[in-house]
Amino acid sequence: MEGVYIIWQGNGPIIKIGQGIVKDRLASHRNDRRITAYDNLYATWASVSAKYRDGIERYLADRLSPRVGDTYPDTNPISVNLPWPFN
Repeated sequence: MEGVYIIWQGNGPIIKIGQGIVKDRLASHRNDRRITAYDNLYATWASVSAKYRDGIERYLADRLSPRVGDTYPDTNPISVNLPWPFN
């Protein structure tokens, strides 16, 4: 499945927002010490068409201020409903 995902710490901050083949991206983050330095991690994702992913990722990064990652698509944000528990 391809789409956009959010990794967050239970009862804590947003850690990472990204896009792509979700299972592959999440698997690669298991080896990223900037992410695994946090405990009690959760992930949520949504299937998103490639033509909307950049804008949605931009919107989520602007709105949720993840702790890891500082480069997001340079595009107009596309507003989406935030998943629970972020709304």
